[in-house]
Parts: sequence; C-alpha cells; structure tokens
Amino acid sequence: MVAIYSTLKEDLYVVYAGNSPETELPVVHAYLNPLVKWIWFGGVVVVFGTLVALLPNRRAVLVLSGAQQPAAAAQPLARGLAPTVTIREGHD
Repeated sequence: MVAIYSTLKEDLYVVYAGNSPETELPVVHAYLNPLVKWIWFGGVVVVFGTLVALLPNRRAVLVLSGAQQPAAAAQPLARGLAPTVTIREGHD
C-alpha cells in the first residue's frame, strides 16, 4: 500500500512493506522527493514555448531591393584601393 502527500515544496511517499519476520512489527518506508511539482511545471513551460515557437510569423515581409552599403564602406580605402568585398548586414 502506498500513501502520497504532495505539496509545491516536496512529495512524501509512505509505503507499507509488510511485517518484519524477526520482530513481527510493521515495516514502513518513507521517501521524501523535493520539488517534484516544479519538474512537471518545467515540462509544461517547455511544451508551451515549443507551441509558441511553431506559430507562423503573422507579419508580411516585402523585399524590394538588396541591402544598401553603409556610407563609410562606399569610400575608397587608404592608398586609393577600392573594396572588392561587399559586406551586408542583416539576414538574407
């Protein structure tokens, strides 16, 4: 037989294991498990966060042209060299 007392702080499990053969007294095991409800709460938070992440983005995005170069990168580098690599910021 098992008895469970559960709170937000801890769970107490008390188990009747039978009678001791030497003394004929009942044997009772007690287990104290801390923060069990918080583990379940964390699982609910993970599931809720996954559902929110799976929702589609409702904002429409319209891309008309490529990324623009910053003004400082458009000027030639020292000694008259022009840049050969274009650096764009943001996501493509």
